[in-house]
Amino acid sequence: MANLEYTYIIRELKPMEGKHLDKFYELRSGVFRMKIGSDSVLIALGKRLHITKLLEGAPEPTGFVMKVRKELGGRKLKEVRQKGRDRIIIFDFGGMELVAEMFGGGNMVLVENGKINYVYEKKEWKDRSLKPGENYSFPPSDERELDGILKNLGDKSIASELIPLNIGITYVKKILADAGVPEAKKGSELAPAEKKKIAEVYARRMESLSPSVIIVGGNPADYSLFAEGEPFESLSAALDECFGVAEEGNPELKKLEETLAKQEERLRELDIEEKETKAKGDLIFERYAEVEELLSAYKKGGLAEIGRIAKEKGWNLDKKKKELEMEL
Repeated sequence: MANLEYTYIIRELKPMEGKHLDKFYELRSGVFRMKIGSDSVLIALGKRLHITKLLEGAPEPTGFVMKVRKELGGRKLKEVRQKGRDRIIIFDFGGMELVAEMFGGGNMVLVENGKINYVYEKKEWKDRSLKPGENYSFPPSDERELDGILKNLGDKSIASELIPLNIGITYVKKILADAGVPEAKKGSELAPAEKKKIAEVYARRMESLSPSVIIVGGNPADYSLFAEGEPFESLSAALDECFGVAEEGNPELKKLEETLAKQEERLRELDIEEKETKAKGDLIFERYAEVEELLSAYKKGGLAEIGRIAKEKGWNLDKKKKELEMEL
């Protein structure tokens, strides 16, 4: 799910406020279902979060599930909110929060009065740690409003310049297409009329969000908030249509349907990965000089040299996982 889709899903989760958490399950690794009031919420870490009417059986509870049940079972949901337009959803139970971090591979954190009570997967970066007992802090965000972005465009492609809108690159590209502005055009080369058109299309699109499912060959192939296919009453229903399998009917048929659903979900994941890979490739091309510098540094001095450069530029280097987070 894109950032904009999480923003939209908050509208659908709001009626749960004031109701109590009844059940919490881990269906499989990183995929959870919790029941608040009469509604069930599916949380597939790093992928999607929405109300679902399609239920799966749950295995024996894991340690994380037992902890959540102990701390939150029977508690009233005070508020559900998004952190800005980031892919972070907070279920606030008053003094205790369940934070779903939906970016990257995803994670889930129990936060009590600002401190981490329990975490699904312990992680640590240079300036952020997800471990019990540590203060919980959100990852840094470069979110900006459209007016500010358009007033300070640089030499990156306009598609890259608009990433800080935090709506998702797919929606950014659709807005540019509607505005008739090539996504690869440098931001600094945009004419005033093109900036105005982008602002007009953005405002119109944000005011007319409408969930839909794109049908190909009689089967759901994708979903969108830009009303590009068959309209659905909610984004949750559209996501159920694209991903879910109900826990009903003939057991053998159900087993086959579950297998098919997993295959379809994997196909969609691969499609998303392909798009993300292309986006990453575009970004590497734009920052080729920095990438080349890093490769050269690694050949000369290994991770130690990379660490020195990362420190100078304020990037996060996880030496254990050999992962480097660069600012966009």
